[in-house]
Amino acid sequence: MPRQHGAWAMILVPSIVGLALSARVRPLGWADLTLCLTWFVGYFAFSAAVLVLKSAPRRRGRHYPALATYGIGAVALGVATLVLRGPALLWWVPVYALLLGPAFRWAATRRERSLSSGVVTVLASCGLMAVLRLAPWSPPPTTSEWALMATVTLYFVGTVLHVKALIRERNDPRAARRSVAYHAAAAALIVTAVLLGWLSWPWILFAVALPARAWQMPRAVRRPMQIGLLEVALSVTLLALTLWAA
Repeated sequence: MPRQHGAWAMILVPSIVGLALSARVRPLGWADLTLCLTWFVGYFAFSAAVLVLKSAPRRRGRHYPALATYGIGAVALGVATLVLRGPALLWWVPVYALLLGPAFRWAATRRERSLSSGVVTVLASCGLMAVLRLAPWSPPPTTSEWALMATVTLYFVGTVLHVKALIRERNDPRAARRSVAYHAAAAALIVTAVLLGWLSWPWILFAVALPARAWQMPRAVRRPMQIGLLEVALSVTLLALTLWAA
């Protein structure tokens, strides 16, 4: 369940946040819908491509239909988005090439579950907030909006470290210490943003919960269901706080 939750939350939450922030400053249009659909379908195309790259040659054929289906769908939706939104969207192509290029390389060498691969995938997903918000006809984001997008990104990057400390690297105490250190630093950044007036005070409670969860969970008896439910609760809280601020 943690992996399934992480995938869906990582896809849905940044999209909803990006749409909410955009709706504050401009009317939402068909380009926003096709852009989100492009990312959703593109994510599944990416996952299918990863399966192809890491599979043994004789087993790759079973993944080709999914890759073709999702790939064609993502291209069609991407072209529609480009037509609706304009060529300014192409400025994001180099950014995503820098993020997803290494992810494909790690998949080809069967390191798609590495920490680095997880982080760049999260950054690519959270980048959708900026892609939505930075439409050519929109005013520049405010400092508070950048702080919100950064907080969402910090949280999802942290889930990569947290889940690894609980599951794949549960027997490595360094993974737990790394997760606690990261979440403590993230909490400090969020609290600083609150003190500077960029975020509202309820974010302090959320910030405190992050290192507390990172410290307590590796020391407690836990099951995948428990891990997943806690992550669902935190993602819902994150989304609620963001929508309230937006």
